[in-house]
Amino acid sequence: MADFPQGQPVVVRPVQPAPRNPAVAWLLGGALLLASAAGVGFGALKLMRGEGKKEAEPEKAEAGTGDGAVVELKPVAMEKAGVKAEKLQRAPFVELVRVPGRLALDETRLAHVNPVVDGIIQEVPVRLGQEVKAGDVLATLECRDLAQAKLELVKARLGLQQAEAQEKWNREVGTNTQALVDNLEKGVAIAEIEKMFRGRNLGDLRQQLVGSYSRRLQAKAQFDAVNQPDVVGAVSQSNLIKLRADSEGAEAAFRALCEEMKFQSVQQIRVGEQKLREAQTAEALAKTQLLMMGFNREEVEKMNPIAEGEKVSRYPLRSPMAGTIIDQHAVLRERVGLQNQMFQIANLNTLWLKADVPQRDLRLAQGLAGGYVRFSPAEGSGSGSEHQARVLYTGDLVDPTTRTVNLLAEVDNTKRDWKPGMFVEVSLVRAEPGVLQVPLEAVQRQDTQTFVFVRESATRFRRADVKLGRQAEGRVEILQGLKEGQEVVVAGGFILKSELFKEQLAGD
Repeated sequence: MADFPQGQPVVVRPVQPAPRNPAVAWLLGGALLLASAAGVGFGALKLMRGEGKKEAEPEKAEAGTGDGAVVELKPVAMEKAGVKAEKLQRAPFVELVRVPGRLALDETRLAHVNPVVDGIIQEVPVRLGQEVKAGDVLATLECRDLAQAKLELVKARLGLQQAEAQEKWNREVGTNTQALVDNLEKGVAIAEIEKMFRGRNLGDLRQQLVGSYSRRLQAKAQFDAVNQPDVVGAVSQSNLIKLRADSEGAEAAFRALCEEMKFQSVQQIRVGEQKLREAQTAEALAKTQLLMMGFNREEVEKMNPIAEGEKVSRYPLRSPMAGTIIDQHAVLRERVGLQNQMFQIANLNTLWLKADVPQRDLRLAQGLAGGYVRFSPAEGSGSGSEHQARVLYTGDLVDPTTRTVNLLAEVDNTKRDWKPGMFVEVSLVRAEPGVLQVPLEAVQRQDTQTFVFVRESATRFRRADVKLGRQAEGRVEILQGLKEGQEVVVAGGFILKSELFKEQLAGD
């Protein structure tokens, strides 16, 4: 079609038909009819063969942008793009997960102070928040049970003193009696025995033994005097028999008495020992009663209830440990007993750090027992600097509701920087050596595929599809697709990606 100048009116004139020769017109019409028929037939044949269908122009294959595709940049362009590459090496892979935590009192250094006796509060010399030492008096109670226990101690002490004296006497008398019997059985003279046992305690046993021994000697001497050959005829047979009987009777009586005295002396010693043990037991029970009331052994030993007078019923409630009074319920003249908690004392030099580790991060908590974790105050609760805590327990059970495991750590709080109840953030760190990894900015994406650029020469870069693993602290683990020693683009990778897909983007 001819082009017409823009803005000019177009004039259409009817075309005058030329004069027509009927014969010529008939021939031309036939030729056109034959040509049309031929064209229709040829077109139908092509259509049947599929040749009449216009072939779609094939789309450009994306193989030129897939794995192994190459991009080249001029040095000037590389400098402007800030392309940088680093050699891929194995290095420790540090995983870091932050979980919420809270600070709490160290329950191993916490004391709930209840009186072990019933009484009425007379004095409270301490106040809330005060630092106390172990053994400091927190309150003084008026207690009748204490007075009774002290009086029982006095009675036990008196009984013990008496039992000790009696046991000493019995042992001395028993020992001396046995010695006297041994000497008498040996036939030692009376004068010598009197000299040997002068001043030694024997009691009535001395008189009995010496008297029997004397009668034995006298009867034997009388019989021996008439039992001589030159005297036998001068003494009647009846008198001789009587003297022999008296001598033998005296000997038997002496022997029996010796046996009895030996037995009695042993029994006397045993009775004294038994009485002493009973008295010692009574005193020990009286002391134990006072020890159960909270007194220590040194205080019980020095206790003198008689000298205490009216203060004998005063019971001092002492602190069981050094720490700070964090709770106090003590009112003067109030009656208290075992069920009343009067004070709560905590050693704030150490605190507990409690954190709930999600089930998906259990691998980070494993093996931390005895090690350390780092934590920092939660937002808005102080300085953001990190501190460390020694791990005590990493939990053995998963909470069925929260699906977490308890982590318990110990925090040094000697400077009082921390307060129980504060919220913190706990960092769980685990370093695994020998892991291939790249910075996150080195990884490019195309739909679901991840890839990086590997530097092959100064200006030539190749796409390498990779399979990623764990991510932590701006780095990601490479599971497949790269080898150690390759140079990977860590900066400017987006420019290389743009150049790689430049033609495809232009086509679209």
